Amino acid sequence: MQESLRILDGAAVLQSLIGRATDLDASASVRFRQLGDWVDVFVTTPFQVVASRRIQGEASRDGAVVSAVELLDALRAGTSTIGPARDPNWPGALPPASGFQLLDEIPVGVVRDLADKGQALARQFSGPLGPPASLLDQTVLTVTGEAGTAEIPMRTIFTCTSLGLIPGFAAPLDIPRHLRVSQVGRWVRVDAPFGTVYRSSTLSLF
Repeated sequence: MQESLRILDGAAVLQSLIGRATDLDASASVRFRQLGDWVDVFVTTPFQVVASRRIQGEASRDGAVVSAVELLDALRAGTSTIGPARDPNWPGALPPASGFQLLDEIPVGVVRDLADKGQALARQFSGPLGPPASLLDQTVLTVTGEAGTAEIPMRTIFTCTSLGLIPGFAAPLDIPRHLRVSQVGRWVRVDAPFGTVYRSSTLSLF
């Protein structure tokens, strides 16, 4: 079965996200969630954190899973046809579509500083398989709000920076300079200016 994604708005930003995701992991998978006239496009990462971007359009099938590389090829070619369904490749359920409650906002500068320190440690202690799990699992931020408390590990920070989800110093002034942290159940969501990341607070991401 050939899957497709018809995009009415948001192709460029989606291509940027998927391109960075495949640079990190050529075997990354993408899953679609249809929400009316919009589609949330989720992509796996090697950090056990899933990232997403919302575009206007229509997926061939709600919940369809495709290869991130094949989606990127389709985006670059300007075609809606992607390739065969790869549903078994997705590691589990998607985050809830609603119910998240805002805990607090984090300045972009704080996230950038944490990422710089984490990358310095990663260069010092990484082995053949990349940064050690102990570094990725280290809680670097604890965010508390009326709805509860969420711990943000380094793997979430690395996902935001590696996928280019936070603006650089030269970004236009109208781009927000903060990230919003929300939570529902076992899921923590971080909304960055250029995308969203989700992580499960349990041992298994999905």
